[in-house]
Amino acid sequence: MRTLRLSIFFSAVLALIFCLKCSRDTGNEPLTPGSFDPASVTFTHSMKGWELYSWPDGNDWHFAILAGTNRVKTYEEVKSNRITVTGTDSLKMLLDRFPENEDIFWIGERWLKNCWHGFYGNLSLPAAETINEIRNYCLQKNLVLNISN
Repeated sequence: MRTLRLSIFFSAVLALIFCLKCSRDTGNEPLTPGSFDPASVTFTHSMKGWELYSWPDGNDWHFAILAGTNRVKTYEEVKSNRITVTGTDSLKMLLDRFPENEDIFWIGERWLKNCWHGFYGNLSLPAAETINEIRNYCLQKNLVLNISN
């Protein structure tokens, strides 16, 4: 039984290590285009897919990508996520790093209200034009984008 637990523990640790590999960065601050090379980020297949969150900041939009899990992420996890970029061009650079046919779930306000029971800060979906731009880009890259609003 102890061997089985150790095996499961080490398998989980290895999965976390290989799930998302970012070279050259070990700090806790969010990664932004100015602090990392998007080409250094490698996304591998995630059985639970990936979660995409977005929020406005002035005239810019920020996008955070987190590995999907069996639990609902917290507001703090989303906003402090290390894979966070500003602008649709930077988001597209990250989307280029996903394997084909990967599931990406873009989380919107209505879903957040239902799960977080009210407080979701300024997390929201951008205008329909931006959503369609990213949707079309995902289609070109053979990524499965699901918008949960």
